[in-house]
Amino acid sequence: MFNKKLKLYKRFKDITLELSKLGIYNIYDYFKALFGIETDPSLGPQRIRETLEKLGPSFIKLGQVLSIRPDIVPQSVILELIKLQDNVKPVDFEIIKNIIEKELNQKIEEVFTYIDPNPIGSASIAQVYKGILRTGEIVAIKVKRPNLEELISLDAEVFYKVISFLERHSKTVKDLNLKSVIYQYKFTTLREADFEIEASNIQTFRKNFKNFNEKFYIPKHYPQYSTKNILVLEFIEGKKINQIQLTTSEKQDIAKLITDAYYKMVFYDGFYHADPHPGNLLIKEDKTLVLLDFGMVGTLSEEKKRLLYEHIFAVVNKNKTLAMNFYEGMGMISPKTDLEKLEALVEVFIDKYHNKTLQDINLKDMVLEIIELVRECNLYLPTTLAYLGKASIGLDGLIRYLDPHFNPTERLTKFLTKSTKDHIKEKFNEAIDIANFYYNLSFKLDRIIKTLNIERLTFRVIFKDVEELQEFYKNQINKIVLAIIFFAFLVSSALFHLSNQHFIANLMLYISIFMFVILLYKIMRQ
Repeated sequence: MFNKKLKLYKRFKDITLELSKLGIYNIYDYFKALFGIETDPSLGPQRIRETLEKLGPSFIKLGQVLSIRPDIVPQSVILELIKLQDNVKPVDFEIIKNIIEKELNQKIEEVFTYIDPNPIGSASIAQVYKGILRTGEIVAIKVKRPNLEELISLDAEVFYKVISFLERHSKTVKDLNLKSVIYQYKFTTLREADFEIEASNIQTFRKNFKNFNEKFYIPKHYPQYSTKNILVLEFIEGKKINQIQLTTSEKQDIAKLITDAYYKMVFYDGFYHADPHPGNLLIKEDKTLVLLDFGMVGTLSEEKKRLLYEHIFAVVNKNKTLAMNFYEGMGMISPKTDLEKLEALVEVFIDKYHNKTLQDINLKDMVLEIIELVRECNLYLPTTLAYLGKASIGLDGLIRYLDPHFNPTERLTKFLTKSTKDHIKEKFNEAIDIANFYYNLSFKLDRIIKTLNIERLTFRVIFKDVEELQEFYKNQINKIVLAIIFFAFLVSSALFHLSNQHFIANLMLYISIFMFVILLYKIMRQ
């Protein structure tokens, strides 16, 4: 326990020192800036992103998690957080070599004829090396950084303690429920660091794109050399999409290819790559597009895909009821949601877009407006939908980089057009779901009626205002108790002075002063 506290203290000190080097002298001010609470205006969105990048791996990952939380982070900050890129100082190759040998339970020479000791990539979770298997294949070897899980858990604890401090001193912070963000950070980072999950993702993508387009490629992996901490992949010779010279025609073709691939992932497969940035896309010499890094993915069930279809049609056909079904069906309505305000803003949103064709709609602007709607109406944003928003913004930026005049929504029509057979099949499945629902409901109602006849049920109703009133009275009682203790020590001090026991009298006086300061602090804070 003591050792853990020592590590936490050291980590907290390191973070604070690093912030001070960057000209930010209070870690609490930095957190308040990140979440849009009142702060120094010099801590703008761009500076927040640059600070996160300089603070290192955990902060980069925290920023990436916050980029999909428009319910608590301002839109201006989100647009910067989406740009966060990993570029971390590499770990010494001898350490990496020991990890590889331990994971494979073999000497490195028994598996590889050669590994370049200089990494071709060094990110917050892993380092990537180029190597040659003894079978002759050139491979990319992705190795998890040492002690990563411990660092993630330690930093999560630091973040948790900072937020606990802020919650005790600010009702605004308490209402944000930032502890859920820390849980999400820890869960998603550890999941992304599990290469067995990434290997499974690769297999799914390769299967989904088997007959898609010969110019779109997913690298294969080598399961016999891969573990939870090592991922061996086919090495692809190519250049990043932002580091290669392309003709105007080639840029247009690649823009269409990327757009079609992503729409297929979302509207057909329901399984999509959630981090489309230039570093994750390579262009081979023959202009084949290669997708990389499959740790961050999103999934959409058939029901969620149907809701997305219906939301788009609701906007085009000016159907407010169908649009509201989207927010309810996606589970976005929270206890804090102002439904009247939501309906009014949805109506404004529909009025803006209903008379436009898909070719006239800017995907990024539409997504940003939905993000603002989430924040404005206190909606809950499911992770898979948040990933979709993040991917949409990243995709739009990537496409605009290739061809500023190309609008990705132009190609959406062919992915939204369903055949008569598909439509009939979908409605048939809906009819089966409804029949199953009412069939099961009849048994549940029967069980409820029997329970009401046999047992006495107790209903507990909790009123939010009553809870706040209870908290108010609790605080007042605490102040009264402190006041009584203060007065008791003050009187005791006077009595001991009269008895000529000056040491005890002075001690009682100091304690009473201390209690008075605490009482004054509690009064001022309220």
